[in-house]
Amino acid sequence: MIFDVLKNRWLRKQQEIYRGRQRDRQQSAPESMVVIYNADAEKSLEFADQWSKDLKIKDLTLIGFTTDKKAVSSDKNILLTPASLKWTGGIADDFLKKALETNFDLQINFYRTASDIPSFVAMALRSGFKVGFPSQDEEQYDLAIDVPLEKKDLFFTELKRYLNIIIK
Repeated sequence: MIFDVLKNRWLRKQQEIYRGRQRDRQQSAPESMVVIYNADAEKSLEFADQWSKDLKIKDLTLIGFTTDKKAVSSDKNILLTPASLKWTGGIADDFLKKALETNFDLQINFYRTASDIPSFVAMALRSGFKVGFPSQDEEQYDLAIDVPLEKKDLFFTELKRYLNIIIK
């Protein structure tokens, strides 16, 4: 579609802007966290709630990407669909706009590979420390944890271990 071409051009331009942006990396205990995940693959979000409790996170925001066109976002559980972007480029989802303006202490990119929209969001979020998988673009994370996606407990154990090293 011609509209997809316009969206993709806008996304590429925005990603170039964010690639050159310097971030303020914090070395303190995180108080806010955002988790980007594949909503089609993850049916339960209990793992994110548990991570938040274990890390004593006060503010948790979830951003899931999905192909379900009927997905409904909320303030703390944002669902990205192709309709999250305007056909001319720009953000159409108000909850996503608010999340992109919020500063987070910790960002977890909990997916192996993603399309352009989640990759854009991962780069655009204002996060002090970003964690992801080595299969993602290196500009999307500060720390890569190479464990199978299905082993959430092992991922979190490694994350806690590295956070303790970095924070102390």
